[in-house]
Amino acid sequence: MLRSAYPLWSTAGVDAEGGFFEKLDAAGEPVRGPRRARVLGRQMYSFARATALGWDGDSRGMVRHGLAALPRFLRDDGLAHARVDDAGTPIDEPIDLYDQAFVLFGLAHALTFAEDPTAVVETARRMRGALQSHAHVSGGFEEAVPRTLPLKANPHMHLLEAGLAWGEVEGRPDGAAWDAFADGLAELAMARFVDPDTGAVHEFYDGDWTRLAGAQEIVEPGHQFEWGWLLTRWGAARGRADATAAGARLIDLGEAHGLDAGTGVTAGELDGALTPRPFHARLWAQGERIKAWAQAAMRAPEPARRALALERMEAAAGALELFLKGPPPGAWRDRMGPDRTIIEEAAPASSLYHIVGAVEEAARARGRL
Repeated sequence: MLRSAYPLWSTAGVDAEGGFFEKLDAAGEPVRGPRRARVLGRQMYSFARATALGWDGDSRGMVRHGLAALPRFLRDDGLAHARVDDAGTPIDEPIDLYDQAFVLFGLAHALTFAEDPTAVVETARRMRGALQSHAHVSGGFEEAVPRTLPLKANPHMHLLEAGLAWGEVEGRPDGAAWDAFADGLAELAMARFVDPDTGAVHEFYDGDWTRLAGAQEIVEPGHQFEWGWLLTRWGAARGRADATAAGARLIDLGEAHGLDAGTGVTAGELDGALTPRPFHARLWAQGERIKAWAQAAMRAPEPARRALALERMEAAAGALELFLKGPPPGAWRDRMGPDRTIIEEAAPASSLYHIVGAVEEAARARGRL
């Protein structure tokens, strides 16, 4: 991170005309094309955490560069366009809930770096209010504007992450409202997403939040770790033993059913019976496994359980290492194919968020942050 990744992505990954490039090729050159709001939010977070992790580069300048590019994504109603083209013009397409989550998340972490913190707070409040105008009658939010199906658990997970981040920022601007926002999402997860029989979180739901069956009855091991990490945090913060227990069960489920025996990596998908679907693997899931076991280690009530959690965290770090390959130095590869080899392709900027989060949680678990 410090010697290679941050130096690479703070130079080659930055568009001097605004924002951040989506990908870098093997020569370290940007791959031009449309930019996503989610990547802007993720990069602001990644650079906001850089100083705490020990990077001596211009974290503040990187975060402010991201904030300066945000207006091109914002709509008049307070939501964000999913994408802009290479010239910065919004692309006419449905508004995606996932992108709103990462804009909110990025803004929470950018707040202390902003020249005008009040404007950041107001932008986030306005987006929260706009989201609430598209709330689902049974909890959570519609997937897109205009409405699309299926409904998905994943963007709600990242909205919960954003709500928790806003509830924790210094000064807690509008803290009670952000706590309520996060609480509603966590309660939805406990009521609708966590399968009471298996403990797993499924991905896809119909318009009434009924879990889909058949080919769309999908359980992603990486999301078991990620939901486990979040519900454990939320449960501990709110004194909710049921949520911390559900979170711990999700982490155990990911470990028991989600690892590929040959490589040790977190695999891509299971079916509703928690049986592996055809193999593939992504970088992001390895990072979420690290975060989950780091959280488990920090909350372990006894030394033996802490030691086991740290051991599993280190195994997860070894799996992540398989993907951290150049060229150029500081880049990575995102996917492992069915033959268990890493696919050679351009490095996506979006992965930096997962790597930074994993490094940060591992550092905390080791008592170094």
